[in-house]
Amino acid sequence: MERVGRLSRNTAALVGARVVTSGLTFILAIVINRNLGPEKAGIYTYAFTLYTIFQVIPDFGIGNISIRDASQDNSRLRRYFSNVASLRFLLGLAAFGLLMITNLVSLALQGGEGLSGDKFWVVFTVAFCLLIEQPFSNSLCENFIALERLGTVALVYLIMGIMKVGMSIYVVLADLPGVLIYLVLIYIVTIVYSVFHLYLAYHVALRRVVLEAAGIDGMAVAETVTHVPEPTGETAVEALLADYSYAGLAEGDEAGQAGGEAAGSGGPVSPPPEDPGAVFKAGPFTMDGPLWRYLMASAWPLAVVAAGVTVYAGIDIPILSWLRGDAEVGLYGAAGMFAKAFVFLTLALNMAVLPAVSKVGGKHPERLGKLWERLIYYAWMLVVPLVVIVPVLARPVLLLQKHDFILAWHATWLTMGAMCFTFMTAVSFPFFIVIDRQKTVTAVVLIGLPFKAAVGAVAISFWGYTGAALAVLLSEAVVFLLLSQRLSRALDHRVNILRFAGPPTLILGALYAAALLLHVTLVSGRDTFMTATLYALISAAALTILYVVSAFGGRALTRSGLRELNEWLTV
Repeated sequence: MERVGRLSRNTAALVGARVVTSGLTFILAIVINRNLGPEKAGIYTYAFTLYTIFQVIPDFGIGNISIRDASQDNSRLRRYFSNVASLRFLLGLAAFGLLMITNLVSLALQGGEGLSGDKFWVVFTVAFCLLIEQPFSNSLCENFIALERLGTVALVYLIMGIMKVGMSIYVVLADLPGVLIYLVLIYIVTIVYSVFHLYLAYHVALRRVVLEAAGIDGMAVAETVTHVPEPTGETAVEALLADYSYAGLAEGDEAGQAGGEAAGSGGPVSPPPEDPGAVFKAGPFTMDGPLWRYLMASAWPLAVVAAGVTVYAGIDIPILSWLRGDAEVGLYGAAGMFAKAFVFLTLALNMAVLPAVSKVGGKHPERLGKLWERLIYYAWMLVVPLVVIVPVLARPVLLLQKHDFILAWHATWLTMGAMCFTFMTAVSFPFFIVIDRQKTVTAVVLIGLPFKAAVGAVAISFWGYTGAALAVLLSEAVVFLLLSQRLSRALDHRVNILRFAGPPTLILGALYAAALLLHVTLVSGRDTFMTATLYALISAAALTILYVVSAFGGRALTRSGLRELNEWLTV
């Protein structure tokens, strides 16, 4: 068990900073919902979801390649930074244009206020982040990741989070006209701050560049954390991207040791030599033609995956906005923010599992099948209490936000229910990486995208934000079932359905029944914040006791089982 969860100190600092900023963002969401109401909160959510979807264009998976190459040879830092920033800026301009076309077309089809409304200008303002965040802020972060100096990045992210939340709360409470524009401008200000801070630290680092022992798992998780602004949905976006990053970094290490090209990579893993005659400069921008072609050729597989999984995660928000309006987006966002707060745990869980599973797969591949079954079982058991207790505690939070947010409480139960499948999917990803079946994951995600979009469009048409939450639950279940079927076949391991699903299902059913009984007897009709909070805490405590008694008393979780898992992980 001591092998599971071991991350480097630097990576832990970065993940810790991300957890703190995510908590602050959660508080900010409550303040925005309470003071601005569902419609304006929906516009804010819609704008940033569109931005997150289109940011995969300037990002393009290039960070994985630049980190890999710069970590192998620090002398490449200067060349890579100037070229990566320039290439991403050009891609950012393309993304800016596509985002604005989408914005104009969607507004025209909706027949709304058009250019005179808040929605156009909020999306227009947030689109400028495409020209700053990926080209400059993220490119600078990658230099520190390659040097294993994540403390600087963690500090910058923490300061950014505090600045953003502090200034945003002030603007919201001040009730300024055009408050949504101010909120986006504050986000841009924090990005600009990060560029200045990281650029100064970058020049200091260049004077004393010494490569420390680099941990591939640490670099993979760091590259992912710094490139996904906020979880856009209740799916394990970061976990999957971290696994692909890990695979790319590992492939580069192996190829570097072999002194050639990575088998099956589809492209070179050694950058072209620097040729001054092939370099074009225009002010601060640099175009090294051979290097640009190398970066694009090497990065496009990850770009496809990133685009697929990001659109899959966030597609429900634009569909809901286009079909039912922004007020429903606001209600859906308030209901789903509790599940999104826990999505980040899938990255931590995933990156704890991946290095351990990689070692087992290298020396004892025959263990992988039973190891996978045991790990997804424990992942399910881990999330079972959260699926029930979090919605219980969410009720007073929704009441605190006033307006009609409490009407969306049932959607919180649906989105949290989807987390059962999200956690098991996140644990399954590393096994595909270990057996070199990344293309299978890509195919399943790309299948899941039109499925979620189609189901979401139909469900949203009938039931609005409730349909969106239902689509999340169904799509997460379908993706997990497809992945588990293929992984079971690849590992030549047949899962014992009764042993695997029986205990979690029974315990989950008991918790749901108990939660319903507690709600009817204690909570129903108590709609003031303080009273609802008191009875929610009482209900949560009772459900926790029931889970502990059921899980350990019913021997769904045992010490012998954990010891056996540790033996399988030990090589």
